[in-house]
Amino acid sequence: MCISIEDKENALMAAGERFMKARKIFVIAISLVSSILSVGCSSHQTKKSHEKPVKQEASMRIRGMVKMLDTVKSIDQNSIQINQNVFEGLYRYDKEGHLVLAGAKSEKTEDGGRVHVYRLRKDAKWSNGDPVVAQDYVYAWKKLLSLKESASNWTNLLILKNANEIHDGQKDMESLGVQALDDHTLRVELIGNIPYYKEIFASTAMFPQNHAVAEKYGDEYGKTSASTVFNGPFSVVGLEQGSKKWELVKNKNYWGRKDVKLKRIKYVVERDQPSDQKDFFKGKCDYVRIGCSYDEKLASKKGFHKRLIPEVSMICFNQKRQVTGNVHFRRAVTYAIDRKKIAASKTFHVKALYGIVPANYSYSPENDVDYREDAGNIVGLDKKKAQNEWKQAQKETGRNQVTLTLLFTKDMRYSDDIARKIKEDLETTLPGLQIKIKMVELNEKLERAFDHDYDMFYQSWQPSYVDPLAFIVNGGMEHLREDYHNTDYQNNLEKAATCGGDFSKRRGFIIAAEKDLVEKDAFVAPLFQQSNGYLLNPNMRCVGFVPYGSACILRDAWIKK
Repeated sequence: MCISIEDKENALMAAGERFMKARKIFVIAISLVSSILSVGCSSHQTKKSHEKPVKQEASMRIRGMVKMLDTVKSIDQNSIQINQNVFEGLYRYDKEGHLVLAGAKSEKTEDGGRVHVYRLRKDAKWSNGDPVVAQDYVYAWKKLLSLKESASNWTNLLILKNANEIHDGQKDMESLGVQALDDHTLRVELIGNIPYYKEIFASTAMFPQNHAVAEKYGDEYGKTSASTVFNGPFSVVGLEQGSKKWELVKNKNYWGRKDVKLKRIKYVVERDQPSDQKDFFKGKCDYVRIGCSYDEKLASKKGFHKRLIPEVSMICFNQKRQVTGNVHFRRAVTYAIDRKKIAASKTFHVKALYGIVPANYSYSPENDVDYREDAGNIVGLDKKKAQNEWKQAQKETGRNQVTLTLLFTKDMRYSDDIARKIKEDLETTLPGLQIKIKMVELNEKLERAFDHDYDMFYQSWQPSYVDPLAFIVNGGMEHLREDYHNTDYQNNLEKAATCGGDFSKRRGFIIAAEKDLVEKDAFVAPLFQQSNGYLLNPNMRCVGFVPYGSACILRDAWIKK
C-alpha cells in the first residue's frame, strides 16, 4: 500500500540541506518515447477556425477509494492525490518544477531565517466564496498537532517553534510558532534556519482549512465533498464515503483560474488493472497508475512511463509484544530476508533497500552525492548473523517455537508474491519460526496498527518533503516516537540540529541516527524502494509529479488534439 501511517527530540528540527537536487518535480510532456520530459508545456496552439475546440476533460483511474478530504487527517495516497489538486498552501510547484508562492503573495524573512512573515493573496477564496485568511492556516496547523489520528502527518510541524514541546504536553497550544497578525498576514516562527521549510509548507498536511466550515461540520468535515470547501485549482463533486466515482471541476473562485485549462476530471476506482489498461488503450481514460507491478509487454507500449520514487516498503514490529519486542528477533528478521531476490522479479519493479532512506532522493549541495550512496548499505542478507540473533532471541524469550502473524493489505497485485517470499526466507533461515500471512483491508490494517493490534505488518510509505529526516524521524514507522527510546539516536539528531551550516557534519549525524534505528535496534526492517509505472495519454500535457511521491499535479495540465 501507499500509505502514510503514518517520530522525540528537538533535534528532529535540524537545519536541512542547503540545496535539494530532488526539489524538482517531473513535468510531463509526452512524446513517442516513454520518458519524462520537461518541454511542451506552453499555451495551447492557435486553432484553425474550422477545427472543433478540444474538450478540456480528462478521465483518471485510481486503485482505491478516497478516505478523507480533511488534509490534516489524510495519510493514504489516494486522498493525498486528490487533496494535492483541490487545496493549496503557501507554496506550490510550478510547471518547471520549482517551488513558488501560491496562497501567499509575498514573504519576508527575519531573524536569520527563523521567522517568516507572509502576506496572503487578497483574491484567494474558498469554493464557497469565503476569503482565505491567515486564521485558516493557524486553525489547520493547530488541529494537525492536536489530533491523535494524524500521527503520520503531525511531524511536518516539528520545524515550528514549540511544536515538539506541545506534542509532549510541556507547553500549551497557544505557544505554537504560528500567528495571524491580521486577516492577510501570517507570521511563522521556526525552531531555527530550516532550508527545507518550503517543501514542508507545500505538503498537503500543511494546507489551510476554512475554519468556519470545519467547525460547522466537526468530525464530519472532509468525509464527503459536500462537507468540504476548497481553495485550489479544482473542487470535488460527488464524493461520498465509499464512492467509486467522483469528479474534480474547475474552481471558479480560485485566484489562478486563468491558468487552469482542464474543466473537468473524472475519477473512477478500478482495482482490476487489466480492465484499466484495456480502457486506456481504447481511449476511454487518460491516466492509469500501474505502480511497481507490471510486465515488460506493457512497459513497451506507447503511453507507458516509469520513474523511481521515494516510496519505501518495510516490515514494522509491535514493540509491546514479547517476541517482536525483542531486538535480537528483529535483527534476525532483518538479516534473513533476501531483498535482491524479491527485486529480481520481472514483474515487480523495485530496488533493494538496505537502509530506511531511499536512493535518488536527497543530494549533497557540496558534491551532488546521493544520501544513500554516502550512507551505504546498513543492513542486508546475512543468514549466519540472522541465525545467531534468532538463537539469542529464543534464549531471552524462552520460546523455541514461535508463530507470528504478518499483516498485508488485501487486493494489492503483488501482496501474495511478496508475502510468500518473505515467509519462505524467514521460516527457512530461522528454524522454529512460523509465519502466518493475513490479508486485510487497508482501513483494518490502519486501525490495528494504531491500536498495537498486530505482530508485524508490511508497510509502504512516501514522505511529504525532501530531506533524509523525513524517513529518520517518521518514515511511516508506527509508534516511533512513543516506542523508540535510544539516547544515541536522540543525541545524533540533536548534534545535527546544532552543527549550523556544516552540511557534511549534519549528514554524518543523520547517518549515525539511521544506523541506530535500522542496524543497532532494528526498529524497522527496510525491504525495497518502488518504481512507479503509469499510463498517460500522449495528448495530455504538463502533468507533473511531486518530488516525494506518486501524486500527480493537474493545475497546468491540458489536452492537445
